[in-house]
This record gives sequence, C-alpha cells and structure tokens, in this order.
Amino acid sequence: MKRLLIIGLCLLTLWPSTGLSYTSPGKPSGFINDFAQILSADVKTDLESKLAAFDKQTNHEIVVATIKSLDGDDIESYANTLFREWGAGKKSANNGVLFLIALDDRKMRIEVGYGLEGALTDIESKTILNEYVQPQFKNNDYNAGIIAGVTHIQKSIIGEVIPIAKQTNKQSKIGFSIDLALFAIFVIVPWLGSVLGRSRHWWLGGVLGGVIGSILWFISAFLLLIPLFIVVGLVFDYLVSKNFQQDKKSWWAGGGPHGWDRKSDGGSFGGFGGFGGGSSGGGGASSGW
Repeated sequence: MKRLLIIGLCLLTLWPSTGLSYTSPGKPSGFINDFAQILSADVKTDLESKLAAFDKQTNHEIVVATIKSLDGDDIESYANTLFREWGAGKKSANNGVLFLIALDDRKMRIEVGYGLEGALTDIESKTILNEYVQPQFKNNDYNAGIIAGVTHIQKSIIGEVIPIAKQTNKQSKIGFSIDLALFAIFVIVPWLGSVLGRSRHWWLGGVLGGVIGSILWFISAFLLLIPLFIVVGLVFDYLVSKNFQQDKKSWWAGGGPHGWDRKSDGGSFGGFGGFGGGSSGGGGASSGW
C-alpha cells in the first residue's frame, strides 16, 4: 500500500494540470477585497486600516479575499494562482499571506508566502481555520470569523504562540504527504514543464523519468518502476513541448497559469498601489465549514 501511495503521488506530480478552471476575481483594491460582499462596511474599513498599519510596522502583507465561487477549481490551486497574480508580499522577501474565502463552496484557505512559512506554519494555519474561524462561519457570522482569522494570523507572524490541537502520528503523516504533493504540483511540475517545453528532444523527459523511477526502485525494490517512469517522462515531455509550440506564453512555457502574465512589481490597481510582487509555493492550510 505504501508503495502504491508513493507511485500515485509521483504520477500526480507529472500529470499536466491544464484542466483547472481558474477565473480571476479582479484586481485588488486594498488589503480587504470583499468580492462576495459578506463583510459589513465598518468591519471592512477597520480591517483595512488594521492590515495597512501591520504592513507599515512589520513590512508583511496580509491580504483577505472573499469570492462567491471557485467555479469548479480547487481551493489550493485557486489560492496559489490568486496569490501569484496579485503578488502578495514583498518580492525580495516573499512575506505575504492570502486569506481566501469561497462562500458558495464553503471553503477557505490561508496561503503563505515562502518567507513566512517558518513563522506561520501549515499546522498553525490549520488551527487558525478550524479553531477560530470555522465556528464563526458555521453560525454565519462572517465578520467575526474573518476578524478572528486576521487577528490570529498576525499573532502567529509576530511570534505569539497559537495553541495547536493534538494530532495523531497518522494525521501528521497524511498532512506531510499532502504538503509534499502540493509542493510538487505548484513548484516542481511548472519548473519541469518550463524546462522540457523548451527542449527540442523528447529523450530528456525519458531520462528524468528514468532517474525518478530508479530512485523509487531503490526505495521500493520494484524494478518495473524504471520503464514505467521512462514512458511517463516521454509522454510528459511530448505534451509540454507541444503546448509550448502552440502557445509560448502558456503555463508550461514558464509563465503564469492560464496564460496569465503579470509584472513582478505588483502593477498599479487604480487608487491602490498594489502589492510587492511576492509569491507562494503552496504553504498554508485549507478547511471548510
């Protein structure tokens, strides 16, 4: 069973994700972007001032976004794409956090930039969502839930201890496997796609597949993994190379997902100056209510 799980995770990381249906909610107008219109005017104003002051004091950018629907996308990929589109956090530090709420899907996620993953861990993010936000959302009190989420995100970033709910070893291992898979999907796969898409020969994909298969064979003693991953690598290389030739600004060509191309300085969004151009590799946690 363990071997099958390893094989499945590796196959998942090599599977092209072009079927995702991300739809941008629009440009940010500040730290609070209530596209789903679930916040009261007073709370929205207070949180905007609170996060602006936090940015000024700590140089960390916490962004809240509420949307009506994910439109068929999953919360992890949507949050990661939106994070990169808006460029939360400073480019040099990647110190941004996105707190995303999808109302109709009843899902939420805290997406953490590379630079804050040590301060705001995946376990802490999960605890904030489940212990402080979820109870309020279940009572349809979105104002209180978002205030609680923002408050505890700030506390975690500045070093205050967030009480962590006890987890079994099995839950911890599952959580680590999920984090590893997300890292592979959002970081390793795009990078491999960018490299292989530009190569003129398919054999490079086969070589990489053979290397992965050899590593897994060494771990599992299952010899057939080598030819299996050679074939997977060749097919993967063929797909990304074909995609690159058709659209050289595509995701596989090293640009943003779904043809998105954003300047790294965060751009200009009307009266709001924009964020600093930070990025995230999939750190954080998701939950529902």
